[in-house]
Amino acid sequence: MIAVAKPPLHIAVFCKAPISGQVKTRLIQAYGSEGAMHIYMQLAERTMQTVRAACVALDAEASLWLAGDTSHNVVLDWAERFSLPVVQQGAGDLGAKMLDCLATLARKYERVLLVGTDCPALGVDHLRAAAGALTSDCHWVFTPAEDGGYVLVGSNRASAEPFAGIDWSTAKVMAQTRTALLARELAWKEMGTLWDVDEADDVKRALVAGLLDSH
Repeated sequence: MIAVAKPPLHIAVFCKAPISGQVKTRLIQAYGSEGAMHIYMQLAERTMQTVRAACVALDAEASLWLAGDTSHNVVLDWAERFSLPVVQQGAGDLGAKMLDCLATLARKYERVLLVGTDCPALGVDHLRAAAGALTSDCHWVFTPAEDGGYVLVGSNRASAEPFAGIDWSTAKVMAQTRTALLARELAWKEMGTLWDVDEADDVKRALVAGLLDSH
């Protein structure tokens, strides 16, 4: 039997249905529930635009992995406009959900990149570099975030090790991930550190950089 080659790359986007009061909750005090939701929608759409452009440039495929209602009208609009199939995220904590996504896609694709929607500075070149970092000698790639987490994780041999014992949504995430990888003697590469939008000051930074629309 002749082995069929896998497609080279898939980019998964983790996102949520944009429901007022349930997204970007740390921005509600400064911008209100509706304002925080609209900021989230801008960030999400910018990410999807970047991912679609990367698909063209890198001969990749992509999908949305959704937490929440997959039938939300905005989600359906995103899926249609950006040609992104929608998949329900798995159960468990963030690590379990990311592992499920990476492992599921790894059955079909040679390399998988997973990003969130919080990093407006993420561009096609960042995705290209991360995909290129995955080789026969390096099975993991990360793009650290300034807040101590990471904005991208990728693998060509997904396993549970980098997701075990992590204090998710804290400043310890990337440091604990490095410790887990070292303990299991797993090779990885890190891309240049980027920043994401979680607090009001981050929104101001994105506005100054032209990465968000003030309207």
